[in-house]
Amino acid sequence: MPPHRRSPLLDALRSRDFRLLIAGLLVSNIGGWMQIFALGLLVVQIAAREGAPELAPFYLGLMGLARAVPGLALTLLAGAVADRMDRRLILLIAQSTMALSSAALAVVAFAGGATIPIVLAAAAIHSAAFAFDNPARQSMVPRLVPLPMLPSAIGMQSAVFNGASIIGPLLAGLLFIPIGIPGLLAVNAISFVAIIGALFLMRPLPPLATRGASLLASVAEGARYVRTNPTLVWVLVVSGTVFATVGPMGQLLPAVAGESLYNGVSWLSLLLTALGAGAFTGALFIMNVGRFRRLGRMFVAGAVVNGMGLVAFAMTSEPVVALVVAYVIGLSGTLMAGMGNNILQATTTDAYRGRVMSLWGFLFIGVMPVGQLALGVLGSLLGIHTSLFVGGAVALAAGVYAALRVPALVTWRSTRRPHLEAGEVVAPAAGVTTLK
Repeated sequence: MPPHRRSPLLDALRSRDFRLLIAGLLVSNIGGWMQIFALGLLVVQIAAREGAPELAPFYLGLMGLARAVPGLALTLLAGAVADRMDRRLILLIAQSTMALSSAALAVVAFAGGATIPIVLAAAAIHSAAFAFDNPARQSMVPRLVPLPMLPSAIGMQSAVFNGASIIGPLLAGLLFIPIGIPGLLAVNAISFVAIIGALFLMRPLPPLATRGASLLASVAEGARYVRTNPTLVWVLVVSGTVFATVGPMGQLLPAVAGESLYNGVSWLSLLLTALGAGAFTGALFIMNVGRFRRLGRMFVAGAVVNGMGLVAFAMTSEPVVALVVAYVIGLSGTLMAGMGNNILQATTTDAYRGRVMSLWGFLFIGVMPVGQLALGVLGSLLGIHTSLFVGGAVALAAGVYAALRVPALVTWRSTRRPHLEAGEVVAPAAGVTTLK
């Protein structure tokens, strides 16, 4: 009989440190999604309390601006820092900062003193910390697992994040009545204990490359590195367009759920859960993407379907259909993001990986919130459904353009070998154990 072949889905769990990281992220992300649920409702409640419920989409957009400003200012520098410092230490500092910010917001909410400026300040602090967290976390994964296990690790991170996006809103919907918005915020603050504890138990990850140029010169050097690689450029351009136009959907759903058609809080929980369920399904596929080679084609297809899905969501008047379409949006968006992440990681050397992944994080921290602000303003002026329709149409156009005019991206195929510069060697993954 032929030997039993183990599925590559869970390959990344061979690494002790990756197991610690993924367990901590699971707990923390569940709390994070509970906070997203709570903050959306809090902003809508503040708008109603001020006697201007029609401003809720605008306030939600302002939250995007508060998140964008620190991201725009810090993300690229954070990528250079990730290439020069212990990436585990960067995560410890960033996660601790986010935990303290979340705890302070929960205290203010318990005291009944939450206002739009306070919420915006908390969002800005969280974004500033996340600007350093994201490139360090993304670029440390290839140091924790061998390259052939990288699709499993990226998919597992996505599965944890998106699994939390299912569990978090459901728990928040169940706990909203007994503990309220302040209680949900407090649960999120406590959830950071898991990831901070996991990071303390992990091994250090000092930089492989020696420090040469200054921090600003390193940023410029990273920009030149990306500019010389058309694949990197187009992954970032297409992803940035889609993230700016479809990505804000989850943050703007409280404005949609506020309509009588969607029955308020119950439908907000269900819509967020449908998005998360679709994203989780996509993450499971990404975990198994090591079996496939045509990642560029999957990336472009995900962008096209993501745009089409948001257009359909904006046009439907049936809540049940909206749930199905939200599932498709979550699925296609995660596929696109996962393929893009895989392409970037496999095409980049470790010496530049922090800076390249900081550009990837820049799309989430800087570009997506700007899109949230733009769609929020448009939603206050023309209605939230019109705003979402416009966003979906732009994303669809970007995907179609890439499919027709960027053959280098469509035909990109994965390999089992890392991209190396002359003289570079593959670093051993930290904490990898053999599982029989």
